[in-house]
Amino acid sequence: MTKEDDLRSFVAGVPGFSCWGHTEKIRLFAWLQHHLLHKDRFTTADINWCYKTLSYQLGNTSQFLKVLEGKDLLKDSRGYFGEGRFREKYDKEYGVHQVTLQVRQMVQDLVKDLPELEEQDIFQEAMVCLKYNAGRAAVIMVWNIAFYHLCKYILTHKKAEFNNQIPIRYPKKWKAADVPLVKKYEDFGDEMAEREVIEVANSSGIIDGNMHKVFVEKLGKRNSVAHPSTQHVTQVQAEGYIDDLINNTVKLLKI
Repeated sequence: MTKEDDLRSFVAGVPGFSCWGHTEKIRLFAWLQHHLLHKDRFTTADINWCYKTLSYQLGNTSQFLKVLEGKDLLKDSRGYFGEGRFREKYDKEYGVHQVTLQVRQMVQDLVKDLPELEEQDIFQEAMVCLKYNAGRAAVIMVWNIAFYHLCKYILTHKKAEFNNQIPIRYPKKWKAADVPLVKKYEDFGDEMAEREVIEVANSSGIIDGNMHKVFVEKLGKRNSVAHPSTQHVTQVQAEGYIDDLINNTVKLLKI
């Protein structure tokens, strides 16, 4: 997701935002410069960027900022920044916004449906990571849940279909006598890469094209954040990842 996507996703979780006046919009946009975009200072252009990204008609941003200056906003040689009490107020009111609350409720409800204790434990850990803005760790943990769930579904319901498809999907990888057969969960990791498991599941009809697309996309995202890098996973991004992966894979594979 881009910073534009982050802004759109966040504002979508703020009830009635489209009906707010310019002053109220600018207050939220100002707070989001710190909270969502991680800026220390911001300018009139940064506020206008929010308007343009969301396709809202611009007002006289400079004038509105001057009205807020010395009250909710302060200004120095580097630009505007939120006054401490203003930021504290908005942190409490919007730091956990409606999208976040919906995702957390969804995952709390999901824990009741997870058939394996191991899944429940790791999911609870993922929720702690999400709560404290550790998006990278939450993505990795929730991917582990979804992949584990896929493997358990195969073992419970589709083991024969999966094993029969392995030499068909990968005819040149193993000699005939060495083709792996999965009998327990550990066999997946010992013999096959995660992507290979997904591809065999897809080509054997265990998962459909839509679910295959979700698994592949989310595996790619997991891979991109699993190694040390400067890539930051925001809370909004982690929420979207969890929502899509759980609703469109785990909840559809009934064990």
